[in-house]
Formats: sequence, structure tokens, C-alpha cells
Amino acid sequence: MAKFLQVPTFDIYDEELDQWARADQWWTEGELVYQSDLSDENDELYLITVPSRFETDLASIPKFPPGLRTVLIRNGHHRIAAVLHDYLCRLKTFPRRTADKMFLEAMHLRGVKKVKRYLMYFAVAINTHRLIILGKAK
Repeated sequence: MAKFLQVPTFDIYDEELDQWARADQWWTEGELVYQSDLSDENDELYLITVPSRFETDLASIPKFPPGLRTVLIRNGHHRIAAVLHDYLCRLKTFPRRTADKMFLEAMHLRGVKKVKRYLMYFAVAINTHRLIILGKAK
């Protein structure tokens, strides 16, 4: 069964750099550890560890169409799933489609309502398709 084994907190102040972050910049305070129900070609379940101090924007939600951003980010239950997705996309060792599926799976675990999680999933899936066509993702 998919589950979060460890969930970090977030901070907008970087003590190492002694600076405040931008509004869209956060750091994880501790590791995020996630066990997925998805598996690799050897049927090994994915175990993902996002390192402490990973920089994230929490969720890259476009400003268009107007009002959608406000509806999607309202309760923030999606944020841990978004951090996981950010990490997988930057790591580039997983196909983007796998990262997108883990994002959907993780949002479900965090209690994101079905309509909202599918809106967010299809938004990232459409972007993934665009990046694959442009040759910027696999």
C-alpha cells in the first residue's frame, strides 16, 4: 500500500544562507520518504527519499484560467504530493508519466478531493505530454 513514511515541514528562511526565500520558494526541513504502489520493470515498489533542504515552489499552478489557481491551492493538502512530483521531475531518473502517476497517488493519500486531484493531475499530464513532444522529457 502506498504511504508517506516521513513528512517534512517547510520553511521560507534558509539558515545556512541566512536569507528569506521568494514567495514561491520553500525548503523542506527534513526528508520526505514515500513508498509508492507503482513499481519498476523488476516489480520492485518505488521508495522515494526527497532530501532535507530540497527547494520547492510547492505547486506550479498556472495563473490562467483566472480563478483556477485560487480554487486548486485553497487547503494545501496537495503540497506534499507536489514536493514529491517536483523532486521526481528534477531527478529525471523516472519517466515523467510515472512521476505524474505518483503525484496523483500521493494526492489521494493526502485526502485531496477527487475532482481537485484529477484537475491537478491532468494539468501536469498535459504539460508532460508537451515536454515529451518538445524532447525535454521522457
